[in-house]
Amino acid sequence: MTMLSVEVTIGAAAGHPTVVSAAGVLHGKWGLGVEFSAYAEWQEALEHAFFSEVWDGHPVVLFVDEREAKALQQKYRVSVPLVEAVRQVVRPGSPKPFQAAENYELSQRGNDSAPAVLPLLACSVVAATQMANDGAHRANNYHDRFSELLTGKAGVLTSQLYLPIAEMWQRLAAWQVRWDGYRGVCTIPSMENLPHHQARIGYALSQAVLRDSDRQHLLRFFNVMRARDEAAWPLPGTALARGISVWDYEAKFSGSFQHALYDPDLRPLIEDLLAAIAAAWDGSDVYIPHGSLRGELLVRFENRRLGWLVRLPQPGDPSYQLEDGVVLRRVGATEYYMPEGLALPTGRTLQNEVRLHGDGIAVSRSAAPLVLLRQNVALDCRTSTERFLPGEDHMILAAPEAARDVERILGRAASPGRSKEPGRLSWMPEGWTLHNHVVFDDPVTLRSAILDTKGAVIGTIPAPNFKARLEGGLLLAPDLSRNLYLAGGEPDLVLPDGTVGGVLLDDQGVAPEPDRAETPLRLSACDLAPGNHTVHTGESSLEFVTAESAPSPREATVPLGFPLGGEHAKAYAAQASSHGLIRGAAVNAGLAEADAEWPVLLCRRGADETLFLSADGRGWRVAAPDTPGWWDRLPETPSGYCFEVRIPACGGWVFQSRRGVWHLEAALPAYPCLEPNTRYERWAQTVMVVADAGTGDEWEACVRLAQEVVQ
Repeated sequence: MTMLSVEVTIGAAAGHPTVVSAAGVLHGKWGLGVEFSAYAEWQEALEHAFFSEVWDGHPVVLFVDEREAKALQQKYRVSVPLVEAVRQVVRPGSPKPFQAAENYELSQRGNDSAPAVLPLLACSVVAATQMANDGAHRANNYHDRFSELLTGKAGVLTSQLYLPIAEMWQRLAAWQVRWDGYRGVCTIPSMENLPHHQARIGYALSQAVLRDSDRQHLLRFFNVMRARDEAAWPLPGTALARGISVWDYEAKFSGSFQHALYDPDLRPLIEDLLAAIAAAWDGSDVYIPHGSLRGELLVRFENRRLGWLVRLPQPGDPSYQLEDGVVLRRVGATEYYMPEGLALPTGRTLQNEVRLHGDGIAVSRSAAPLVLLRQNVALDCRTSTERFLPGEDHMILAAPEAARDVERILGRAASPGRSKEPGRLSWMPEGWTLHNHVVFDDPVTLRSAILDTKGAVIGTIPAPNFKARLEGGLLLAPDLSRNLYLAGGEPDLVLPDGTVGGVLLDDQGVAPEPDRAETPLRLSACDLAPGNHTVHTGESSLEFVTAESAPSPREATVPLGFPLGGEHAKAYAAQASSHGLIRGAAVNAGLAEADAEWPVLLCRRGADETLFLSADGRGWRVAAPDTPGWWDRLPETPSGYCFEVRIPACGGWVFQSRRGVWHLEAALPAYPCLEPNTRYERWAQTVMVVADAGTGDEWEACVRLAQEVVQ
């Protein structure tokens, strides 16, 4: 087998070049008709409902049943029902009934949107919600339900044809994980955690077992479990599953959840799901349905008066109408809203839970006997925070039942300089006490003091910090990158608990202030020039980028591409030149096949080895191009998570070895059309190495041929 590896352009055998580039946009002619119009509408609706920035940090379950599908169709004004839209793109009589949907997904790759498989996956969840013993089907008969849903008949879409759906779930999970919780915390299980005899359908089952009503019951259950041992919260999934089994209200959960809870094969999925939801639980008692905006009701202190403020952690409208005549109006261009019509805080409202609902929005504040206020730079006033922040100047308002606990903690952990206001101030709730200018320099001492005191202050304990992280800062384009900041608006560096030693910023020493090693370091005070920056502290390394403005999504006036010299293309983009450029997955016009509309596959970076094997006895070792440091600042920002492999006309398979396991991506596979002889020996040996990773009749035919060659 001839192996050829160049910087970006890979392979040139028998006049069929394979081009690898870092762009992810495909401009091919797939022959996709108008039947994909409704499918595309549903893709957009489902992504907005389940995988938008609204779910930042919250576990997302892609739960869709018939009722939910109707509600989503009405809410997003989709032209046709979900099942009908998916039926239009499924080919039941074909040996590859989902090929058109896969082609459509491939044609949409290259941007930051979710993989265009959501309507098909949603239908797979609908089928899972319909599993039941009705006399004609067993309770665990999934594939007949799925086949009836999309074809009207059982036995048409069989288990042998279902593999592409399982692979779609894997691609969705990989995309969601790449966003690191910004598009919702992933609850799709890994392949290793799926039941061995339900590996393919386990993805859909994992999303179908938990309904909205179940999540509401879970919040009440979490309150019970956390009250038993607050310091141990969040509990692992195994402990939560055991607790539900003996809870008095266990019978209130849906039948699908109870079945999965007691099914030994599905129990690990339930435990992982419970652990993820518990870890992200905000302490509220009310579950907010999918797609609703979540607002945080804050206490504001300004002009010696307490008031309210609402923060939306995601972009919102200029105003919102809530119940009881309350109107939210945005403060300038910030994420904060003034709640007009809401009575000023009192001792009773501060100690009780507050919940306000409107059209598609929910605003809440948990009950608490303490109000912790710190300076809000954006609004130039003090606003409340749930937990103590080491190094910050706090104002503490304590209800009578919490006053003694606060005194204990201040005596053990607070730095000098705090003050306690004598007497009662006119703006303070009756019976409450006020401590001003409270700073905790050492989070370890503070955490120990709170754990020893317990009582009303336990909820204010700062989270343990075991690694350095960047916090705050002014993000320029969060939809493009979570590491791109406005120059002058750099984030703060939060150091791990008990940090000793210096900090390096761009290889220059940055020392914390004397006796303040635990406080965040203000990187915005370092007068950094726009560009790439690296922070080193101990064994941790953090990178971020600063720029004067956000990248423009418009087409650049001067085309960018990858300079081509001979058969090699550089891995660094440049402006158009007379030497020709590679743009996307197209090579310069000097090659005869440059205008051919060949398919493109996206391969993950970080693989130990990537191979392309064709059915006509050829193969290439594919090398991933390096990603330049300034990659995210290009006018057209591609994803650095994958690289692009253009498949030659012969078609074949792309294999990637990751952690010793080979993974397959089919690329228009074909049956072998060659005679077994020794000239294909190296190709056959490679096929045998990855034989167990491939599937499908075409691949099995290649394996049989390879066996004949090597014998």
